[in-house]
Formats: sequence, C-alpha cells, structure tokens
Amino acid sequence: MDTFENATPPQEQPEMVLALCWECGEKKMCYEHLVCCTGTRFHTCPECRKKIEGKAA
Repeated sequence: MDTFENATPPQEQPEMVLALCWECGEKKMCYEHLVCCTGTRFHTCPECRKKIEGKAA
C-alpha cells in the first residue's frame, strides 16, 4: 500500500463488516480501515491482523 508523507494512519472503524480481507483474499468478518486522505477502504480479518501485528513487533 502506498504511503503519503505526513499522512494520518488509516482509521479503524468501530464495527466489523463482511468483506474481502486485503491480506488473505477470503470473504469474512473483517476490521474496516479508512484512509482519510484518499477515501480508500481496506479490510483485515482477525487472523491476518494477528500476523501483521506479529511482524510489526
């Protein structure tokens, strides 16, 4: 995903939605993230989110 200098990080929406996960491509209940500067929405499922957080640590 592209990054923009001085951009705010994607804002996680409060409710989970049924969508395609950006990481694994499976349709399941996911966290929705909104990139405010572009209006882009992407989704991550709980399983992929754990993997992403594990890589960042």
